[in-house]
Amino acid sequence: MSFWQRVKKAVGLQKEAEKQAETEIEAPDEKEAEASAEEESELTPVPRDEPDEDLARLGRVGAANGPNEADAIAILRRVRGTAREHAAANKILQALSERPIPEAVRVSCADILAARGDEAGALRVLEGTRSAPALILAADLYASTGQLARAVGTIERVLARSIDAPGARERHARWSNALGVSKVERRRRDEATVVTATPAGAPFRLLREVARGGAGSVYEAEDEVLGRRVAFKVYHGRSSDRALLEREAKIASRLAGPGVLRMLDADPFEGWLATEWVARGSVRDVLRAGDAAVLLPIAPWAVSLARAIARVHEQGYVHADVKPANVMLRKADEAVLGDFGISAVIGAPGAPGSAGYVSPERISGRSCDPRDDVYGYGRVLEDVLERLEKLDSPADGPALDRADAEVWRKIAALCIGPDETRPADGRALLGVVASVGRD
Repeated sequence: MSFWQRVKKAVGLQKEAEKQAETEIEAPDEKEAEASAEEESELTPVPRDEPDEDLARLGRVGAANGPNEADAIAILRRVRGTAREHAAANKILQALSERPIPEAVRVSCADILAARGDEAGALRVLEGTRSAPALILAADLYASTGQLARAVGTIERVLARSIDAPGARERHARWSNALGVSKVERRRRDEATVVTATPAGAPFRLLREVARGGAGSVYEAEDEVLGRRVAFKVYHGRSSDRALLEREAKIASRLAGPGVLRMLDADPFEGWLATEWVARGSVRDVLRAGDAAVLLPIAPWAVSLARAIARVHEQGYVHADVKPANVMLRKADEAVLGDFGISAVIGAPGAPGSAGYVSPERISGRSCDPRDDVYGYGRVLEDVLERLEKLDSPADGPALDRADAEVWRKIAALCIGPDETRPADGRALLGVVASVGRD
């Protein structure tokens, strides 16, 4: 071997040795690598295999052996954004078809479905809900799917309960503007209505004010000639409201009979009318006085009210303002309709009604339709049920039967629901509720 060959060999061996040394530095010993992996596994928590158990529990929500409201919401939060959220929502839908579920759980589930783009499924979960968060979410969903009239009607249900509900007024203004609904100047309930104890030209002596609304004030009064009690209604604007008062008096007289508050006297020029006095007052009066138990059982007065609405429709009219303040209780089992101020023949243009009790279809401009009164009926039921559910169980006297309440909740939801599935008129409504009254 020549000198140069020996030099090249020596240099090659040296480079190979240096390369191997670098490899040994970079790659740790196999045992050290295994130890490092074990140490790392002790620091990293191993995911628990809980999803199947969570879903099984979610399927029992609302049942005696199921999770409570807080636990169910916690499960929904855990699965949100995971591959399991769709299965979780389906569990809620399945449970909902079998039993009542807390509204807060339904809102949480609907929020998941909405985030997934399933607005129809979210609205299905929210059907029949009455809490402000549920109604606001439903209103947002209606708006996002282009159902602006129903969005306005739903948010009005929130405003009817609480004018200061966060975001409700802003939504109402925005959607009403988009819908093209003209803003109606509503009269203030505190508007002055000046009368003396003995109004000029009226044979009545006023005893006390019992109600105040957008059109006028109502007083308990005494007929000085006949010695009987009457309800004396004075319109705020004696001159400007003359036509309205005359129209109300004529329609109420034309519809005189079962289910309609009796019209006794009227003077359109002086701006007053007198009707029969109902000592118990309206459904609104009963609820405000904390006497909701008077409305138990529900069937007698609810069937009576449906019968009154059916009779109005059979005469060719729509009441157009069915709400708790206009449902009077002659007796606990006899409801009659009062205040026909905005009533109209079927098919006539509809006047603005009371926010929260106007059907979405009328909000969108539909002419007066019997289904508007059916919607108002459902809202009256909803208000009554909400108050009855808050009552403490009495030591004696009637108590709310949960199974019975669930039946009436479903009827209320049917009346408030989509126009195409709502009872077509009072007669159809009476057919639905009369069977409950017979059970």
